[in-house]
Amino acid sequence: MPEMGNPNAFKNVSIILVEPKNPGNIGSAVRAMKNMGFSDLRLVNPVDFRDVVEQRKMGYRSQEIVADSREYPSLKEAVRDLSIVFLTTTRKGKWKKDFLSLDDSAELISRQSVKEKIGVVFGREDSGVTIDESQYANYCINIPAAVSYPSLNLAQAVMVVVHGIHSYMIRGEISPPFPKRAGKKSFERLNENMNDLMKSIHFVEEEKGLFHRSLKRALNRTRWTNADIAVFDRVCKQMRWYMENSPELKGKSGGSGES
Repeated sequence: MPEMGNPNAFKNVSIILVEPKNPGNIGSAVRAMKNMGFSDLRLVNPVDFRDVVEQRKMGYRSQEIVADSREYPSLKEAVRDLSIVFLTTTRKGKWKKDFLSLDDSAELISRQSVKEKIGVVFGREDSGVTIDESQYANYCINIPAAVSYPSLNLAQAVMVVVHGIHSYMIRGEISPPFPKRAGKKSFERLNENMNDLMKSIHFVEEEKGLFHRSLKRALNRTRWTNADIAVFDRVCKQMRWYMENSPELKGKSGGSGES
């Protein structure tokens, strides 16, 4: 086991693999986690791997992580109890704007994992993540490389990132963490309340349209706490109640039909 910083910080970082197709890659990723002190592995719709020889061979002396790993039907469910989610990707696009360097990501993870649960997501070996899945990320991690179009396999990417985080965690010079951010579940609830409010004023857009995605991205950029979320939840609910029950609005609605 490597020299450790704050043990809780290591426990609060989850490595999340999205639909990994190669048991050997899973085993190698697990071995990288073990060497760098991480133990929480989450997998979204993985290939069968637990008792596969290739996985056990590549994940030598790391099978306790495999035994304790959890599987989920979707990325949404895998990050539901987390506060901050990082997505490792080399592909920039319209919905992948908030890129941090590996060093900056490692510093932020090291700082916040002392008191928050954090996820680091690695996409599919062949296609990464979908646009909708990328919306669950607060930040994207850019892995540095010497070529214009880097091609790291899953296990290599995991090793590079967990080594970077580990290096910051054992320095013992981490700045105090920001206030604890609300969890993904709370942000999802606020997102639904704001969308319901928009519907109540007859704003019509398909569920995954521009506004909905922009709203989710905007919320992901905040550092709101549970108390902050509660304030905006109350605002949304009060505005909806007023529009549905206000005598003034009912009078205007009724009066407009008489002429």
